[in-house]
Amino acid sequence: MKICIFGDASSVHLQRIVPGLVERQAEVHVVSHKSAQLPGATVERFCIPKPSLKNPRRWTSRWRHYLDGFLKKFDVVHIHFLHDWGFTPDQLEAGCVIATPWGSDIVPPPGEECPSQALTMSRIDLLQSAKTVAVWGAKFAAEVARFASIDEESIDLLPLGVDTSLFDPGDRATSRQDDVQRVGFFKGFRPVYGPTYLMRAMPTVVEEVPNVRFHMIGDGPQLVDCKRLSGLYEVENHVKWIRRQPYGNMPNYLSMWDLTVIPSVCESFGAAALESSAMRVPVVASDVGGLSDTVRHDETGLLVPSKAPEQLADAIIQLLQDGKRRVAMGNAGREMVRRQYEWDTILDKWMSTYTAALDKCCVMA
Repeated sequence: MKICIFGDASSVHLQRIVPGLVERQAEVHVVSHKSAQLPGATVERFCIPKPSLKNPRRWTSRWRHYLDGFLKKFDVVHIHFLHDWGFTPDQLEAGCVIATPWGSDIVPPPGEECPSQALTMSRIDLLQSAKTVAVWGAKFAAEVARFASIDEESIDLLPLGVDTSLFDPGDRATSRQDDVQRVGFFKGFRPVYGPTYLMRAMPTVVEEVPNVRFHMIGDGPQLVDCKRLSGLYEVENHVKWIRRQPYGNMPNYLSMWDLTVIPSVCESFGAAALESSAMRVPVVASDVGGLSDTVRHDETGLLVPSKAPEQLADAIIQLLQDGKRRVAMGNAGREMVRRQYEWDTILDKWMSTYTAALDKCCVMA
């Protein structure tokens, strides 16, 4: 099968998805605004051809002709994240197009500029005209259905998964060399991920659990504010700041943690929660969006209201003070991931979705 993906070739999700599709004998071509290497696939920068003797069309005609080329050459065109690529409704209806919104293209994150009305309408047109709409999880599917006024039952669930051979906890119990309790955060320092709410929860946690240490991983616009808050709340001796890590390094950090905190303000899915669970690390997360799909309250972790430092602190303290409960949640989380989100199984589902989309297009042709 020949698959063309429109998306960010440098994103961690496509860096994982594309090689898996190639392993399943798919021919994959990625069109991206950013250059990046994707093993086994070809990547081209999105660029409308300049006028020439062979292509003297006007700008809009050249743009349309450029996009038509992908629709004709490939069996399936899969649009990841709803950028304004320029596809028109009639092109979408004529081609075999799958649309997958990622989250911020549907629900603008706090602190970030809202899309123009024209861009919003183009995204709605894309979702209404695509042959298949596929999203990470059930909660986000409902959000997408409301946004685009489409039938929620028509949306395919195509989640992300976890490579449990990479995210393998081994024997975590024997790897501990001290009595320090470590709490991890690795979503990044953007308002949407709520890092300042975790900072505000820290003084209460430190007071109740003096041997706690927070590993804060990532970069972003709120990093400076969070460091300032650590000094203001006098918890700087309990915080370790760690630069953004390559994806493959995260199991090394997760293996040291007693729990992971995801205090997001909004979230379409929650892959980080699954990666933590795969490592038998329970999760304390905001009860928003897709996090309620990937964190099972009181089974694989605890869900708390968003933007609520007091409840966040209470949940962290509860789990830090109850080792047996953490172990039970960790084991349940690992089992959940292996049963529902094993990466090889998920990739097989991706291929099945492509096949079904192509069959649907052939019937409608």
